[in-house]
Amino acid sequence: MIFENMGFYLREALLSFKRNSLMCIAAVISITTVFIIIGIFLLISLNFNLFLKNLESQLEIIVYLKDNISTVDLNNLKNSLTSVEGVKEVKYVSKEEALQRLLGDLGDQKDIFSVLEENPLPASFEIRVSNPKMIEQIAGHVEKYKNIEEVEYGRGIAERLMNFTNIFRVAGISILMMLIFASILIISNIIKITVYARREEIEIMSLVGATRWFIKWPFILEGFLQGIISAILSILILYKIYFVVIEKIHQTTPFLPVIWDKKELVFIGLVLIALGSLVGFLGSMFSVGKYISE
Repeated sequence: MIFENMGFYLREALLSFKRNSLMCIAAVISITTVFIIIGIFLLISLNFNLFLKNLESQLEIIVYLKDNISTVDLNNLKNSLTSVEGVKEVKYVSKEEALQRLLGDLGDQKDIFSVLEENPLPASFEIRVSNPKMIEQIAGHVEKYKNIEEVEYGRGIAERLMNFTNIFRVAGISILMMLIFASILIISNIIKITVYARREEIEIMSLVGATRWFIKWPFILEGFLQGIISAILSILILYKIYFVVIEKIHQTTPFLPVIWDKKELVFIGLVLIALGSLVGFLGSMFSVGKYISE
């Protein structure tokens, strides 16, 4: 029955757009603004997650070795470290390579090492892990091996990064929920005004025997269309602004990881269209259900 009358419902929704054009334009502008804010938040979240993943990938365990370790023991230790669950890569850094790295970092101040008769730096293994959350567990396991002087993995930095990542994701979901709720309220209030303005027409339809769902569906479709149109407009505006902004960011800070691939941004477009549909539908349902009695 619903699908048989869908053409009528759609015509009535479009007619309502025409009759209340100023109100509908105001609603679309308001909802588009909210969706732009949601889109900006999602874009920032995606790029910030990329930045966090980049930082997490750089977390590593440094295993400092004893000076008297033999070549056989060195190879056996490397094989043992490589076989540890969660270890992605093990790289050996000799005493000479460690010194060259330090001299490169010191730059003009590298002459302070000229007074030393021998290299004071130990050889080491640099361990990259597949899951940053396992870094503490792996470090605790590794330090039990022989011929190891010290194990360092930046305990405080790793813990703070993991905590910050979790807080950011929880806060992000909370903010997103609030923005979605704001969108539903905007559409709901607009539809309430539309329903109130047509209360006499609705009363007449009820008197002549129209069912409540026959009356409701045009309003529901109207809110649904408002949500979809707002989502599409927000996507067009967001994509245009986004690539201008990241081009500027790339020029000033080329080392900063940002999302360039348009295919990765399709996800945000799909999310906004889905939100537009859902928000428009729910906002209309809430308002129409309240103003049109059983």
